[in-house]
Amino acid sequence: MSRLITNRRLFILLASFILLIVIAGLTLRGRERQATWPEQIVMDVQNTVGGWIYRPVSQLTAFLGGIHSLHEMYVENSKLKAEMQDYSALKAQLADALAQNERYSQMLGFKQQHSSMQLVPAHVIARNPSEWSNELTIDAGTKDGVHADMAVIAADGSLVGRVSEAATFSAKVVLITDTRVGDGVSARVQNGTSQPPFGMVTGSSTENGKLEMSFLSPVEQVKVGQTVVTSGLSDIFPPQLVIGTVEKVEPGLQGLTQSAVIQPAANLEYLQEVFVVQKSGAGS
Repeated sequence: MSRLITNRRLFILLASFILLIVIAGLTLRGRERQATWPEQIVMDVQNTVGGWIYRPVSQLTAFLGGIHSLHEMYVENSKLKAEMQDYSALKAQLADALAQNERYSQMLGFKQQHSSMQLVPAHVIARNPSEWSNELTIDAGTKDGVHADMAVIAADGSLVGRVSEAATFSAKVVLITDTRVGDGVSARVQNGTSQPPFGMVTGSSTENGKLEMSFLSPVEQVKVGQTVVTSGLSDIFPPQLVIGTVEKVEPGLQGLTQSAVIQPAANLEYLQEVFVVQKSGAGS
């Protein structure tokens, strides 16, 4: 009996000890562990050294990242500029093509409406800046049936000048504004009468790019805005080719004659395509 009591006490004591150990373990686990002073020294050194290294490295990384982003922006900007240049070039080419197509359509329309005239189309290929108002060179020559003293007209049929000399593949054209040759063009003013005024048209010696019509009778009614055309009294220039418009009328010496300043109908400053008139039929 006494042995049984003793064993029970030992069992209760052992169970109590085990329960105490469990409670102590749970209690210690819930508390923060306080670092020792050696551990605190090591942690402080690590944090200080890490701060010395981290800040410069982070700044260098940010700087290199900024350079990379700037390079990407530069490359992208260069691509956009190249695309804009390509777009501008294409836009200019399109504008030139449209303008050329309009000129060709005008030339085709004129040629169809004046089928009685034998016309040779040509491009203006050269102009001397010092002789801009005097002559030009075209890409049609004797191989195309072009010879000296043939009339040259613009795409709309207005008078440009005449062929002065022709080679095999090109020809020189003296413009109606030329002041050196001085042979002039026989012309008349369309004033609505049955007897229009006649005169000679030459390049103006006082106004660059303009024409002068001289030998007009002082009694003739010549007014600003009237149209001047070729008279047909020539072996070179067919009749009814538009020369220009009267811009100003001036009296001659002692009132015996009068003269007129003519604005050319053809845009002689920017000619690109012309016709050479090989032959003119009746009624042209």
